[in-house]
Amino acid sequence: MKKGIGIGGVFLMIVTFILFCFGIPQPVSASERVGTLTIYYHGVTQQGEPIALSGAEFSLYKVGEKVKNKWELYGDFKKAEVNLEDMTSSGQKKAAEQLHDFAVKEKLEGENRATGNDGKVVFHSLEEGMYLCSSQNDVSYENGKFHSAPFLVFLPEIDENGNCFYEVTVEPKNEWGEIEVPQNPPQPEKEPENPKRDDVETGDDKDIWEQLLLLSASAGIIAAIGYRKRKWI
Repeated sequence: MKKGIGIGGVFLMIVTFILFCFGIPQPVSASERVGTLTIYYHGVTQQGEPIALSGAEFSLYKVGEKVKNKWELYGDFKKAEVNLEDMTSSGQKKAAEQLHDFAVKEKLEGENRATGNDGKVVFHSLEEGMYLCSSQNDVSYENGKFHSAPFLVFLPEIDENGNCFYEVTVEPKNEWGEIEVPQNPPQPEKEPENPKRDDVETGDDKDIWEQLLLLSASAGIIAAIGYRKRKWI
C-alpha cells in the first residue's frame, strides 16, 4: 500500500517552489532602467586641424520628465516657466538657453565633470528624462578660445524607427573666437598743480611792491620834514 505525502512533504515542496521562483531572473521594467551620456568635445583650429578639447567642464541637470507622453519641468526647474512643447531644433535651442539662464540665476548645482586629454567625459547612472548640458568654461587654444552653447539631451534616445538607446553619445557644437586683448587708453597730460600766469601777481611780487611803496612814502615824508626845517631856519 502506497503511503501518502505527509504535511511535512507538502510544506517542503512549497518552499522549494518559492525558492525556485525567486531564483529566476526577473525582467527589469523600462521605468527602472538607467543610462549613460558620453560627450566627445572636439574643435577645429584656424588651420583646419581637428583637436581634442581637454579641460572643458560640463554641468548636467535633469530638467524634465515624461508625463502622459508630454514633457514637463522637473524638480527645481518647475519654477522656470519654460515651454517644452516645441521640441524642434530651434525650440530645443531656445529652451536650453532659458533653462541655463534660470540655473545661473537660481545658482542651481548640477553634476560637473571635465573632459580628459581625449576630449571625452562620461556621466553614469542617469535616470530617464530630459537633461540640460552646459559648458562652464571656454577652452583656450593659441590666440583664441572655443565656446559651446547649452543643449538638451534625452534619455533614452529614440530613433526614427522607435528604437530606444540608453547609451547616448553627443558631440557638442562649438564656436571659435579670438581672445580680445584690452588696449590701454592714452593717459591725459597732467597739468601743474599751481600754474603761474603772467597777468596774475603772486604773493612774493605783491610783498615787494608794498615794500617799495612804503620806502617811497617814507622818503617823501623825510624830505618834506627836511624842507620845512630849512624854511623855518
